[in-house]
Amino acid sequence: MTEVTVPTGGAQAAPAPTRLTSTSVGDFPMPTGREEAWRFTPLSRFSSLLEESLQGGSAKFAVDGVALCTDEPVQPEVNLTLKLSAVAELSPLAGAPFDRAGVVGWNNISETLDVAVTGTVSRPVWIDVTAEEPDTVGHVRIHAEKASQATILLRHRGGGCLNETLEVKAEPGAKLDVVSLQAWDDTAVHVATQQMTLGQNASVKHANVTLGGNSVRIAMGVNLPAERSDLNLLGLYFTNTGKHQEHRLFIEHTGQKSKSRVTYKGALQGQEARAVWVGDVGIGPQAFGTDSYELNRNLVLGKGPRVDSVPNLEIHNGEIEGAGHASATGRFDDEQLFYLQSRGIDAVNAKRLVVRAFYAELLNKLEVPELTDYVLETVDSHLSAGSLQ
Repeated sequence: MTEVTVPTGGAQAAPAPTRLTSTSVGDFPMPTGREEAWRFTPLSRFSSLLEESLQGGSAKFAVDGVALCTDEPVQPEVNLTLKLSAVAELSPLAGAPFDRAGVVGWNNISETLDVAVTGTVSRPVWIDVTAEEPDTVGHVRIHAEKASQATILLRHRGGGCLNETLEVKAEPGAKLDVVSLQAWDDTAVHVATQQMTLGQNASVKHANVTLGGNSVRIAMGVNLPAERSDLNLLGLYFTNTGKHQEHRLFIEHTGQKSKSRVTYKGALQGQEARAVWVGDVGIGPQAFGTDSYELNRNLVLGKGPRVDSVPNLEIHNGEIEGAGHASATGRFDDEQLFYLQSRGIDAVNAKRLVVRAFYAELLNKLEVPELTDYVLETVDSHLSAGSLQ
């Protein structure tokens, strides 16, 4: 992994996989596109969100259709409190920024939405996020206390231009599901930095569901410093004509007997549809008993799309349970189509069914019926007759 920085000089113990983190903008110069972290990114689409000063103000938030106001806490469910606050002094909850987009967003935060989970929350809670102005900044912190349990969904809507920071911290024994849904209009531009850290025996399931927006780039950093933490990262994306969707992951195993699973699936159609997935997993010298696996699958519909899929592993000890990765990009499976057509289903509808089935594994794992219905309806509406011929 060329993003990883390794100390040099002198004999020393094997270094843990890591990368530069800092809250200083000066530590991350404006990218040129030649850097490993930016080589797949069309910088011209995101350039305004990488400038040192962002003047668009703060993102707007709503819960159950009710807008959140600064310094007015709301409790949509027992054991869940949301509070939007103006920022005075801010320290990272789950880790400092690790790239230019993250550090620019961090230094332009003026309001923070704190989501506190103190016990078991009985239902999935939807938080709507909008960016009404160009160069808007959003900051959400989700803190799950010890042995708490909740499902939180962030739904991004409308147009605009957003630089967002999401921080998630799961204390020991917490069980937390987090979904970031990109349901933007076709004109939106979204760059996000997502940071997570898990305590001992904590379990986090996180999903990025990217179905909208003109250009979306989501970079995630996860730290697993505690024993027996369990991480499950899911991703689902549909990339349409002329759109750019990029998902980058960096999982750092430093605690013993931690587990991580990554499954990202995307379908693409149309000229200049571009999807990028980069999955980096690092296993430190003391992370004995680590169990890690990452998977990326892409379904190309018709001519014109481009996919870049890059899985990486960096292992610094020989006492692990397992570590592996897989990546595949292809077109419709002829055997699947033959099976469906042999049962009287025409070719176009057979391909629609294959696309729905392609996403079914992830949707079943998320276990949110409202989200499943939205995804399938949106994908059906996007599928063009030309890509299904």
